[in-house]
Amino acid sequence: MTWFWIALVNPLLHAAVNHFDKFLVSKYFKTDDNKSPVGALILYSAIFAVILLPFILLFTSGVFDVIWRDRIILSLSGMLLVLAYIFYFYALDRDEATIVAPLFQMIPIFGFILGYLLLGETLTKMQIIGSVVIIAGSVILALNLIGKRIKFKKSVVLFMAGSSLCYALAGVLFKFVAEFSQNFWPSLFWDFVGKIILGIIIFIFIKSYRQSLLLSIKNNRSMGLLLNSTNEILSLVGEMALMFAALLAPIALVQVGSGFQPLFVFVFGVV
Repeated sequence: MTWFWIALVNPLLHAAVNHFDKFLVSKYFKTDDNKSPVGALILYSAIFAVILLPFILLFTSGVFDVIWRDRIILSLSGMLLVLAYIFYFYALDRDEATIVAPLFQMIPIFGFILGYLLLGETLTKMQIIGSVVIIAGSVILALNLIGKRIKFKKSVVLFMAGSSLCYALAGVLFKFVAEFSQNFWPSLFWDFVGKIILGIIIFIFIKSYRQSLLLSIKNNRSMGLLLNSTNEILSLVGEMALMFAALLAPIALVQVGSGFQPLFVFVFGVV
């Protein structure tokens, strides 16, 4: 059960990230003309991984031994994470973190389907029952904690469905390569490369996102940038923990650990 405790790091850190994101969206990244700050946050998330690449190169061997097919698959995994961010930030821009976070329970559902189709993973009857109990329990808990404020918007649900699908597929693709090559850090390197590549493409070709990023850098005080950097570090560590845990157990089971995220979101919200 070592994988469970490693997987639990992800919802714990991402619960904090949910609140950081909402705080940054509402306080530090709002523009004067009230345009959405999503572009800036997406580009920060996509490009921030570049900071870790030199450290992986310095302390890990075999990065460039990864064959080109696997490099492409891993880079695609990283790009899917950026797309997941896009859907997630648009959902968060429309509603509170306590409303958005429970919708991540779609991730293990997609993970179960994709894990079966692409990895041939199957769960035992007890594992399926346990997973359903955790997912249902986390949703019920979240609805009870939200109380009368609950009102799912169609756009938010659709954005989170897209985000959950991208997260699940990214995890399956990463495991498809890393599990068989037994090279976690080299695989993570090319996953980060994919995030950076898509981030650069978005910066070049999507003017509104580029302007949002440049304006946020110009207008934000050092505290806003420091909080965003801290936020990105927490997010990356959570992602790494999830990817590593997925190498130790069926990905659907690992992703079920996200069921604890609404609880952590509520606790951090109270704090």
